[in-house]
Amino acid sequence: MRLCMRQTTLSVVAPVYCEGGHLHKFVASLAGVLAPLKEETGLCYEIVLVDDGSTDDTWAAMRTLTGQYANLRCLRLSRNFGKDAALSAGLEAARGDAVITMDSDMQHPAALIPEMVALWRTGAVDVVDVRKQERQAESFLSRICAVSFYRIFQMLTSYDLKGSGDFKLLDRKVVEAWKNLGERKLFYRGLTSWMGFRHKEILFTPCARCGGTSKWSLARRVTLAVDSMTSFSGKPLLVIGIITLLFYGFSFIVGCEALWSYATGQAESGFTTVILLMLLTGSAILTGLCILSAYLHHAFVELKGRPRYLLAETLEGDKTDA
Repeated sequence: MRLCMRQTTLSVVAPVYCEGGHLHKFVASLAGVLAPLKEETGLCYEIVLVDDGSTDDTWAAMRTLTGQYANLRCLRLSRNFGKDAALSAGLEAARGDAVITMDSDMQHPAALIPEMVALWRTGAVDVVDVRKQERQAESFLSRICAVSFYRIFQMLTSYDLKGSGDFKLLDRKVVEAWKNLGERKLFYRGLTSWMGFRHKEILFTPCARCGGTSKWSLARRVTLAVDSMTSFSGKPLLVIGIITLLFYGFSFIVGCEALWSYATGQAESGFTTVILLMLLTGSAILTGLCILSAYLHHAFVELKGRPRYLLAETLEGDKTDA
């Protein structure tokens, strides 16, 4: 593939997982926006797709598309490493002076790209964060889980991620800073907020999915929530201390009541109190163990020092760039 020489370039990175059925529509929609943008601004572009271990015909679709689009590059990971790892692979492979990350299910409207680029080209913005102004149709449980996660995350880290997603534009210096981060387990939307730089927000309403269903099950969402919170903040560890203090306080009150009853000759069989005390003790211990195990697992993953992902194969467009 031949990119424009010595000119400003834009990379669009999209992780893909089992999206083979509509991938051609996604790439065509991007090309339909990026080609006119190039004509208007002279901004050359590339599209980088990352196959995160798909089990359908996604890679075959990518192979076909590289024969049709000169500006297309495709990466295939050796297995499913997760969306954040796929995003990391795309960011590390991207060559542009600015990099846009977005989903491949077409819920992120490509029509917003010119506005994102225009903000970046002013020179006053390093990160364009495209946030949902309202959530798409989803179950009541999903909404409650999302709202709860964002509120708890903000309390623990002070970062407000409400409405934030993976639809962003990053300046090259932000991408380089990202590449220098040492974590193995990544939380893209959180880390881009943590890194700072000059941010500008754009609000949007998500489009309907092009096809298929969301791959984010409740279990995967819970895992993401636990990983993101434990990787960003040590405050959950304080919960152990708080629970311990509350338990000590309760034990002191129960103990004083028992001693008073004994001293005044009113002591009776305290079966209910004993059971309640045992339940509270067990709950406190299990809660503390769960929190510690989450941090131990996170530390275990980091200490192993394994790469974030493994690359199995790459493809590049072979048509002559217009």
